[in-house]
Amino acid sequence: MLFVIVLLASFLRLIHIDKIPPSVTGDELLYAVTAKSTYVTGHDISGTWNPLSVFLFRYPPGENQAELPYVIHLLFSGPFPFSLFLIKIPFVIQSIGIVLLLYGITKNLFGKPAGIAAGLVAAINPWLVVIGRTAYESTPATFFYLLSLYTLLLFKSWKILWCLVPLLLAFYSYIGTKLIFLPFTLIAILSAYKTNGHRFKKIYVTLFTACTIFVCIFILLLSSSSGWSRISEIMLPNSLIVSSEVDALRKSSIQTPILPILVNRYTIYIQIITEKLFRIFSPSYLFIEGDQLFLPVKMGFFYMADIIFIFLGSLYLFTINKQKFILLTLFILLGAFPHIFNKTLGDFSIHLSLMFPFIILLIGIGITHTIQGLSQKYKPIVMIIIVFIYSLGFGKFCITYFFQYPLESAGDFPIRVLSHYISLTQKIHPSVILYTTTSNDILKKYLFYSNNMTGQSIPEIRQILLQNKQIEFQNISFVSCDDTVKSIPKNNLIIYDVNCGMNITLPHIQIVRLADAGGVFNIYNDALCSKYTLNPYPTGIKISDFNVEKQSVERFCTTYFK
Repeated sequence: MLFVIVLLASFLRLIHIDKIPPSVTGDELLYAVTAKSTYVTGHDISGTWNPLSVFLFRYPPGENQAELPYVIHLLFSGPFPFSLFLIKIPFVIQSIGIVLLLYGITKNLFGKPAGIAAGLVAAINPWLVVIGRTAYESTPATFFYLLSLYTLLLFKSWKILWCLVPLLLAFYSYIGTKLIFLPFTLIAILSAYKTNGHRFKKIYVTLFTACTIFVCIFILLLSSSSGWSRISEIMLPNSLIVSSEVDALRKSSIQTPILPILVNRYTIYIQIITEKLFRIFSPSYLFIEGDQLFLPVKMGFFYMADIIFIFLGSLYLFTINKQKFILLTLFILLGAFPHIFNKTLGDFSIHLSLMFPFIILLIGIGITHTIQGLSQKYKPIVMIIIVFIYSLGFGKFCITYFFQYPLESAGDFPIRVLSHYISLTQKIHPSVILYTTTSNDILKKYLFYSNNMTGQSIPEIRQILLQNKQIEFQNISFVSCDDTVKSIPKNNLIIYDVNCGMNITLPHIQIVRLADAGGVFNIYNDALCSKYTLNPYPTGIKISDFNVEKQSVERFCTTYFK
């Protein structure tokens, strides 16, 4: 069964990984570009940062991201050409590791059958599959936090102190979960204490003390650096977002002496936190809607069948072992804290990354004890029903993710098409002029997709970004939308980002959004794709078409242009 779990988890996370998701986002790109520059030159693009800086919580200028992913990418994106496969593969491996750790943790706490059930649910869970196929830093954070819990449950005597290694790696993995580092460590130690007995009390105290000292060092180092701005994202009663809400409510209310008592920063703070808490644990959010960060298509983080087993698992655990029920509930609530206490008011599921695995653990308990509570006569029937219900949900998820999501994905994919188009036309056009509102972002994505970061180009890129002027790279000019165009030279390729809002009534082709064929980039003086018959709406798209760089020119043009 363990082999089946690994096989299932690996298949879902590796199939078409070089095509879906079909593009990289800004956060994923920052790590890869910095890693490539560091591998080639020893420093980031600005020339001021090196890998040793991560141990002191120093980030490349303007890139206040988590520390460990820079090192992870350095091993993959650094020595090899950029590719969607390589940028994601270390995170895919860790996502498979999360499934194995959930199996091991559940087995250790609740027995092997529960471990198998939790492992199978984790292998096909929509959240773990989707986020595990990206290069977001929440995956290594979840992996190392779960690894620290597993080793705490497994190790005895002074070996327990080795748990400090995965704990510190978890801390370095994701800024969002730094907030819960000490509370997680405390609850994990309590879980091990209850499981392994009272023999190692002093060692557990030593471990927690070491973690506390480490956090104090982090705060001292960060208070003297630009990274402190990320700490300011924590929402407190005196935060501007709370004060603004108080002011707005008071101004829109009839003035009364009791108003300041009922509407103040503490009552509004509690209200905001309560609203977030109810939203996070809302069945519609967890099982039906999801959010845009997770998938742009309406899809829950869990299957509908999971609702039943969350309830049954909670009921069983509360009845049989209240201590473990309380500890598991604390883990789940703690996993919600990074979003509850963040200034982000809308949905942002990446902040909840550590909550989902413990809910899966609860589902595994629910499935196991539902089956075990039946007579031998009914067990096979109920198991078949459970497999059938999950198969329906799993089938819907596969259709949503592999066949709808690529077409509905965010606006980064047209930039991949644009980058390949420019690469193909460089021999045809002596000059390319691109009018856009996001020059830096498109430049970095062009460097990634065209594999144009080399020892020769990086110094040029560094100068461009440091000067903060109009970008001129190779034969491409990135021009502000504010610059008006008096004429379009025949030999120059002119590309307009539709966000510029310009209206030029000359013949042109367009790079389109696949979801609705709306134009994203207008291209004038094209000599590459105009010779083909372009469809008014993209039709006949296959998954293989998302391997853009390996398409024939005709297939490329007729698929993504109109």
